[in-house]
Amino acid sequence: MAARPTLDPLREAAQRLNEAEIERNRLIRALRSKRETLTDLAEAADVSLGTAHKLTRPSTIVSVGYEGRSVDELVDALVDAGVSVLVDVRENAISRKRGLSKRALAEKLQARGITYVHEPTLGNPRDNRDGFREQRPDSVAAFEAHLDRSGSAALDRVDAMLRDRTVGLLCFEADPCSCHRSIVARYLLDRDPLASVRPA
Repeated sequence: MAARPTLDPLREAAQRLNEAEIERNRLIRALRSKRETLTDLAEAADVSLGTAHKLTRPSTIVSVGYEGRSVDELVDALVDAGVSVLVDVRENAISRKRGLSKRALAEKLQARGITYVHEPTLGNPRDNRDGFREQRPDSVAAFEAHLDRSGSAALDRVDAMLRDRTVGLLCFEADPCSCHRSIVARYLLDRDPLASVRPA
């Protein structure tokens, strides 16, 4: 069997997200074709009702960057994507762009029915950002080590939010592959392989 070509870590993460989405859809089709109720699903798969709930109402993560957008354009995109909770994964939720710092953004979101949550421990430390934007493997590894060391409680909180809501992950970069939020999304998929990730 021929070896897969080597991809840079961020493109590889994006590919894994796509493969997880395909597998999630396959599992849901298989289970829904055989069982009708949540209890039947749980018994058939020998899983908890909580897991069966995830199978029938899979979680959605919306990955969004505000680069090139006004605050109104950002909020409109979140509403259109069905986001009910926005998790800000910037280490420091401040911006020179009007309306995109923590308090102003939270107020704007609340007016449109979206809850704002800031999780600074899911942010990329300042000294790692330049290397991450350049997609250097050592910077990707450094961020993964940061999540392993400091992000577990925050990931638990976001995973709990995902059980019955569409959750957005917010940072600056328009391209998720050049942003640490793609790694945060992958860590969340590791916890809930049936979840899906899409851009807004």
